[in-house]
Amino acid sequence: MNPIQLTMTRTFNATAEQLWRAWTTEDGLATWWWHTWPDTRYQVDATVGGSYRIDAADHGIGVRGVFLELTPPQRLVFSWIWIEDGAEGESERVAVTFTPDGDGTRIDLLHTGPWTSAEPVDAYRQGWDFVLDALEHTTDSVM
Repeated sequence: MNPIQLTMTRTFNATAEQLWRAWTTEDGLATWWWHTWPDTRYQVDATVGGSYRIDAADHGIGVRGVFLELTPPQRLVFSWIWIEDGAEGESERVAVTFTPDGDGTRIDLLHTGPWTSAEPVDAYRQGWDFVLDALEHTTDSVM
């Protein structure tokens, strides 16, 4: 296992089932993932071996991958390939677990890649903070 990895933990005011739908459906993702960019498009086939793709063409970025493990509503594992200006990066891996925590749900996220320095971790932490903040606001107001 690569010792350079990103781990994050957040607790949300939502059930594991609500958060699962937010992560594994096109409509769910559209409520929080780059939701303020009207050009963002979502494609999701939430089955083991199924693919997902999120594109913000006007911003020149996207991400795609394949679902590797789905244990609703506890655990979700998928490959992660970052796309910037049409160029694809190396395959990485993201694992998300959903654990009931009081009246809400704790999400533990582990993002790993073939990284040789902490630079990608710092960049991804900012990105994950951005989208997870949006998910938190969504769960507070919509779910």
